[in-house]
Amino acid sequence: MAASNSSKLTPAALAVVGFATAAYPAKAHEWYSINGVPASPEAAGVMAARGLPIGDYWVRNDGDWGSMGDADVQGNVYGRRPSLLERGLLYAPREWLR
Repeated sequence: MAASNSSKLTPAALAVVGFATAAYPAKAHEWYSINGVPASPEAAGVMAARGLPIGDYWVRNDGDWGSMGDADVQGNVYGRRPSLLERGLLYAPREWLR
């Protein structure tokens, strides 16, 4: 009899989990903000798919983006990689001799 109870509970439990997780992506745009504005559902979906943590982000007109409160460029929406200077990896020859 215990086996029949668990088989009846399993579909019900799966339905509850399914409904709960279906609402999860729908609210993702409320958790991401871009330049102080809640992200569109499409943008939030892309951000979530790329594994970005929920938070506030800034984007410049040239496509560079980063976390709000941090001036470091973390990427470019157009696929351009930040330059060595932007990443803090460009050194003057005199710095090599130190």
